[in-house]
Amino acid sequence: MNRQAALSRSFSRELSTHFSALASKASKALVRMTDDGDSEALHDLRVNLRSLRVLQGLYPRCHIMQEQKKQLGIAAALTGQDRDREVRLALAESLYAKTGYGAEIVSLLADNLLALRQHLLPELHATALAETLSQVSSIWDRKTRHKRKSVLQSAARQKSRQLEKRFLKAAADLKLSSPIADWHSLRLQVKQLRYWGQGFAAVLTKRQNRRLSVLIKLQQSLGLLHDIALFEAQWPQELVLPKRWQKRLNKQQQHALKDAADVLQQLKKIW
Repeated sequence: MNRQAALSRSFSRELSTHFSALASKASKALVRMTDDGDSEALHDLRVNLRSLRVLQGLYPRCHIMQEQKKQLGIAAALTGQDRDREVRLALAESLYAKTGYGAEIVSLLADNLLALRQHLLPELHATALAETLSQVSSIWDRKTRHKRKSVLQSAARQKSRQLEKRFLKAAADLKLSSPIADWHSLRLQVKQLRYWGQGFAAVLTKRQNRRLSVLIKLQQSLGLLHDIALFEAQWPQELVLPKRWQKRLNKQQQHALKDAADVLQQLKKIW
């Protein structure tokens, strides 16, 4: 009994340590953005905010934690806008390199990204992100500290099964001819399942963990597909999308769609 209690406490500490590390990385990334304009800082902030918010789903009835999750979500949305423009610029640069056409478009998109980033830090600070990040770990530790491993394991596996059902529903009737919006819906479910699996790998089943590497591959394929669709959907109204670019985008989209469909079939085989 004492050994079981010790194992439970050990696991609780590991989970709290993992959560605290995510919060610490997010806080340090925010400082790096403020102090030295580190180009990777924004990416690190976005990734760690996403992981924190997914793990907070373990306590859907904890009012304080869900309020914190909401605050982190506001900050995450701001970083997501930056990420969308960053991807759009990278795609435009790639298309320019391949076609030799559209230098003025690349320049304009670069200016748009720079203008957004000039406002990003003040907007992040206005969300009280630093303060929220300094508090999330203590709330998490308070909720988790005295929980037995079996209780945490049961809750994590139950949530994982819920996410799996949503994923399977989104994937059920998908075909290469399905609307891109349907593939985007699948991408959102894959992201949730992937980050949940990474956060709670120690207490999930072997089958659930075995899927993780394929989920990551699927997310990457779906991410590229989403980026191309977003590139076209959010194209500035004052610009005309060059036909040469459109032709290449169509080819890239078809390749990304086929890759995603292939990985999805691979995942279904090991489900």
